[in-house]
Amino acid sequence: MNIEDLNWLNNESVVNTFFLFVVVLLIRIVIVRIIKGRTPTLSDNRRRWLSIVQNSSFLLGLLGLIYIWSPQLSTFALSLTAFAVALVIATKEYLLCVMGALYRATSSAFSVGDWIEVHGLRGEVLTEGILSTRLQELDGDGGRNDYTGRILVVPNSIFLTQTVFNESYRKRYLHHRFRVTVEPGIDPTPIVAQVRDRLPELCPETDQTAERYWSMVRQRLQKEIPSREAQVSLDTSELGKIRFTVTVFCAVSKASAIEADITGLVLRAAAQASAQMQAG
Repeated sequence: MNIEDLNWLNNESVVNTFFLFVVVLLIRIVIVRIIKGRTPTLSDNRRRWLSIVQNSSFLLGLLGLIYIWSPQLSTFALSLTAFAVALVIATKEYLLCVMGALYRATSSAFSVGDWIEVHGLRGEVLTEGILSTRLQELDGDGGRNDYTGRILVVPNSIFLTQTVFNESYRKRYLHHRFRVTVEPGIDPTPIVAQVRDRLPELCPETDQTAERYWSMVRQRLQKEIPSREAQVSLDTSELGKIRFTVTVFCAVSKASAIEADITGLVLRAAAQASAQMQAG
């Protein structure tokens, strides 16, 4: 390759590339500022538009570069072929991320604002990029579904090989299931009756918001889902202890309070029953 072969690197292409970069960057900054506005927080719809603007500006810049440099690059097709093969090998992970983004977009597995779990990572989708997806991590221990405060940056390539669980229907209401275990030797029947009497107060059947949300989830999933009716079952653990299992359909924000209320009721009733048996 001699000096004349480098004539494709002319001033016009460099200037056009510079102007393309500046114009795309300015347009992106202006649109992002308009979308963000002056509000301290962003809604799911605004975050969705931010992802669209960021991805579109990237693609626009890439297409512009191809258009600007294609006449010059065409003269080096053979050399570029070898270079492209080496580039593909060197950027395999990046290409997999781009393919993962394409798969994510075409499969409609989730969108901004959804709760998802993939490869053991759970969180709310904040942005969808070309190379990665940002999640606001969810804890979920004990059924609380609390935000941990950490931001997860997940490479899109993971969507090509891992199953994605969409938990959007659990974002506001969910079937919350928990267990309370007590020592054996007492009659659990009166305790079950007390729990069943208490549950309608915590999860009233007249809750129209819960009813509408339950109906919406069933319609969206197009399948039967567990009933809204609170349920209490009784069994024993591996150690032979008495175990109460409670399932309620409730708002996510009330799940911890309902669990604490029922747990306290069961433990107090069990302690009272045990004391009565010892006194008798």
